[in-house]
Amino acid sequence: MGKIWVAGVPFDIEARTFRWDEGPRFNANIPACTGPDASACAATGGILPFSPTAKNRSPKRFSTRPRLRSMGTSPTLRATQAVINQCILHHDGCADAKMCFHVLHNERGLSCHFLLDNNGDLYQTLDLAFMAYHAAQFNTNSIGIEISNRGDTKLDPNYYAKKGVKRDIVTCKIHGHVYSTFDYTPAQYATMKALARALTKALPNLPLEYPQDLPGHQSWGLLPNPYAYAGYLGHYHTTTRKWDPGPFDFKKYIKDIRGSMSYPIFPRKDDNKDPRLIPVVPAEVEKIKGETDKLYAKNENEADGGFFPIGPFTGDAQLWHGGIHFVGEMRQRVFAPFPGRLVAARMGPDPGTVGSTNFVLLRHHLTVGARRLEFHTLYYHLYDETRTDPNADPAGAPEWMQGAAWKSQGKHGQVVYLDEPIEAGKVIGRMGLAGPAEVARYQLHFEAFSEDDLMRTIDAATGESTVAAGWTFVDGTSGGRFCDARQIRDLIDRDRDGQLTTPELTSFYALPGKPELRATYVLSQSEWCPDPDWKDALRLRLDRKALSEQQLGEMVDGQITPSLFWTEEFADATGLPSNGAVYHYHPITLLRWINEQIAAAKDDDGVNQQNAADASGPPEGVTDDFADATGDSAVDASDIIDTPEVDLSLDDLVQGLPEQ
Repeated sequence: MGKIWVAGVPFDIEARTFRWDEGPRFNANIPACTGPDASACAATGGILPFSPTAKNRSPKRFSTRPRLRSMGTSPTLRATQAVINQCILHHDGCADAKMCFHVLHNERGLSCHFLLDNNGDLYQTLDLAFMAYHAAQFNTNSIGIEISNRGDTKLDPNYYAKKGVKRDIVTCKIHGHVYSTFDYTPAQYATMKALARALTKALPNLPLEYPQDLPGHQSWGLLPNPYAYAGYLGHYHTTTRKWDPGPFDFKKYIKDIRGSMSYPIFPRKDDNKDPRLIPVVPAEVEKIKGETDKLYAKNENEADGGFFPIGPFTGDAQLWHGGIHFVGEMRQRVFAPFPGRLVAARMGPDPGTVGSTNFVLLRHHLTVGARRLEFHTLYYHLYDETRTDPNADPAGAPEWMQGAAWKSQGKHGQVVYLDEPIEAGKVIGRMGLAGPAEVARYQLHFEAFSEDDLMRTIDAATGESTVAAGWTFVDGTSGGRFCDARQIRDLIDRDRDGQLTTPELTSFYALPGKPELRATYVLSQSEWCPDPDWKDALRLRLDRKALSEQQLGEMVDGQITPSLFWTEEFADATGLPSNGAVYHYHPITLLRWINEQIAAAKDDDGVNQQNAADASGPPEGVTDDFADATGDSAVDASDIIDTPEVDLSLDDLVQGLPEQ
C-alpha cells in the first residue's frame, strides 16, 4: 500500500504512507518555513523557526548522521543500515499530524522521520539516512516517530469528545509518576505494527526488542544505559525530563510482531503430525523444564554420538562438536526458536557420501533484562527444498525461499548470503538425511554460538568478570579442532586411558539427572572451517594403524570436505571470525535459559494500569513534546554543528517560502 525510504531505496509497507513530496508535503528537507501556516515565520524572513526560544536557530531542520558524513548527502543503504539501531517513539501533544509538523518545523526548527496521524495515515518527512532532531543525545543512530495524541487528560479531558472523536482514557506510571492519558487509536496501533514489519526488512540492525528492567518485564523508566540499547523505546527511556509516549505498550507491540518463542522441533513426536501446530515454548518455568527435558532425552538417548561438545569422531581424535543431533522423520519441520535474520543458507542435492549438507544460519539479537544477547543458531542436514513442488506439496518451501532475495541469488548446492527477517516459530526448513548411505538417518544438527561471551559480565567499578549462575566456561582453543580440556575429557574418559570411545560417550550422556556438560560453554574452533587442513590435523591425532593414508584421504574428501562452509568469503559476508573461533553453547540449555528468565518475570505490566485517582499532571521539569517549547529535549548542540547541503528543486523552494 505504501513505501518507506532508506538511503533513497524504497521498502514496502502495508499502510497508507506519504513521502515528504506527496500528499500534504510534510517536508523536513526544506531549509525554510513551509506549508499553509508558514506565514508565522514572516518575522524571520520566512526562513528561521519563528519561536525566539528555539534551540535550533538554523534554517535546516535536520543533519547528516556523524558516522555517515564522509558520504555527504548520498549515504549508501548498507552504511545507513549499519548505523541505525534505535527507534524512539513520541506522542506529539498536538491535534493532528499537520499541527505537529507546523510546531516542529516552523516554530522550533525540529524534525522527526515519521508523523502518525489519528486515522493511521503515516507521513515520512525525511529519508531515514539523515538525522532528525527529535531526541537529544540519541539522534545519531535513531529514527523518530511522532504519534498524534493530546496526551495528558488533565489539560482537557473532553478534548477529543468535543471533536466528535472517541479515544479511550488510560493510566500509566512513568518515572514513578501516575498519569491519566489518552490511549492511541486502533488505526495508529495497526500502522505502527505495519511500520515495524517494514523497518525489520529495511534496517537489519534495529531488532524487535523492548526496554526491560527484568527479563521479560517492560521498563517504564530511564534505562541504565540507553546508549547501549538497541531496539524500540520511548523518549522517557532516554531521559527523566520526558514522559512520552505515555501508555504505549512496547512489550505487547513487539511480541505481536516477532512471533512465538519456539523449540526447533516438537518435544513430543505426535505433535509434529498436525501441520497447524508449532512447538511454542510454555509461559511457565516448570513447563519449560519439562519440555526441554524431553529434548535432552531425544538427543542423549537417540543421537548415536551427536552430542555437545565432543564430536562424532572417537578414538584419539576428540573433535569439538559445536551442536547436537536430533533424529526424526523425513521432512520433519524445523522451526526458528527466536526472532532473527537469516544470514546464510545452502540448498541443493546431497553430495552422495555424507547425506545432506544443506543448512540455514540465523542471527539473533535479544534483550533479556539488562543483558544484550547477540548469537547465531545453525540448522544443518536439511532437506533439499529446491526439490519441493508447490503444486504437489501444499506447505511449499519455507517462506524465506519464496522471496525475491532467494529467487534472485539461490544456486543449487552453493552458500548464499541473505538478510531475511525471520519470525520466531516460522518453519525454516525440514529434516534431511545425514550420514553415509549405509547408515543414513533423518537428522538435524542444531547449534548455537556467539562471537562474544554471552554469559560473562564485567563489573564497571572493579573490572571483575562473572559468569552467569549455572554456567561453566571452558577455553578450548589450545587444542585447535580437538578437545584437550581436562574438565571435559575426565568426565567422559572413565577408564582414564586418554581415549574417548563411543561406549564412554553414550554411557556418559545416558546418566540419570543432569550431565555436567549441558551447562558448559566452550570457546573453540568451528567444525565447519576448512583451515587448518583436515588431513594434516587428523593425521597427527589418529592412530596410524587404524587408518591408512588412502583411507584417511577418502574419509576427509568424502565425509568432511563436502560439509565445510566457514570460508573467508563466509566470514566476510557474515562478520564472523575467519578462524572460526566462537563461543559454543549447548543449544537446548541456551534456549531453556533464555525462556526461563523471561517466564520468571511477573507478567503484570500490560498497559501499566494505575488508580486514576492517583493521576496528576506532569511534575515540574517533565514534559511531552508539545510542552517542550525550546526543543531542548529534541536536539543537542552537537547535532546542529554539521548540516547537509541538499539540492532542492525550484518547486521545493517555492513550497518552502511563506505565503505572501
